[in-house]
Amino acid sequence: MEEIELNQRLYAMFKEMFLVLESAKEGFLSGNQTTLTEAKTRLTRILTSNLSFTEELVKKETKDDVEKKYLNLLPDLQLMAGIIRNLINEKKKKTESSILFTDKAINEIEGLYTLMQTQFEDATDYILTRNPHLKMHIRTEMENLSERAAEYVATHQTRLIAGECMPKASYSYIAIVDLIKEVSRELTTFSEKL
Repeated sequence: MEEIELNQRLYAMFKEMFLVLESAKEGFLSGNQTTLTEAKTRLTRILTSNLSFTEELVKKETKDDVEKKYLNLLPDLQLMAGIIRNLINEKKKKTESSILFTDKAINEIEGLYTLMQTQFEDATDYILTRNPHLKMHIRTEMENLSERAAEYVATHQTRLIAGECMPKASYSYIAIVDLIKEVSRELTTFSEKL
């Protein structure tokens, strides 16, 4: 396998996964379960479309360096996809259960999600460019997102103690924030391994 082929495959996968993230965001903000279900279905389609290629590669007795590199990245890609699936499921659960968030909580999640999407776009561009400044920027974005998330969670705990937030909504809020942080961490790990 040529490295350019690997890069194009990964780039196309990330572009499609970004569209999944867009749909999940739209479904969350609008409370539209159909959009969230479609995002999950699309994610599954992305993963299964690459399955036969990966299986053939695993079966090969001798692998070149590029093929080994792809297989080395595979667990990170699978972990990232699993986290994105969990994020969609958590958003879907929130919508199905009619859990209400304050405007502040929605704005915080939307802000973190937007930061994660920017990082995702940078990681997608990094696949093709291998720009070292972009790689550093991806790590910096993760650190900024993590700091902001920690601030939001601390403020959220205060709201919970004051009775401004219900425990059921609190659990969902914390789960979504944590999953956004996990996607961000995996993007950084993936970029550093690439």
